[in-house]
Amino acid sequence: MMAMLVSMIAIAGCLVLALRNPQIRALGDMQVLRLAAIWAVIIIGLVMVIQWSGFRIEP
Repeated sequence: MMAMLVSMIAIAGCLVLALRNPQIRALGDMQVLRLAAIWAVIIIGLVMVIQWSGFRIEP
């Protein structure tokens, strides 16, 4: 559970850094929001598939 929380924080940090790019800023608010929503759906979908499948990496 802690690993997923850290991953989500890292992903949010990456999105913040990506949004500092001038090319992305030039897209406009709605397009940036749309891209962020697409990435959120992809990330949440992958997390749910991993949880549903029961995949675990054990040392």
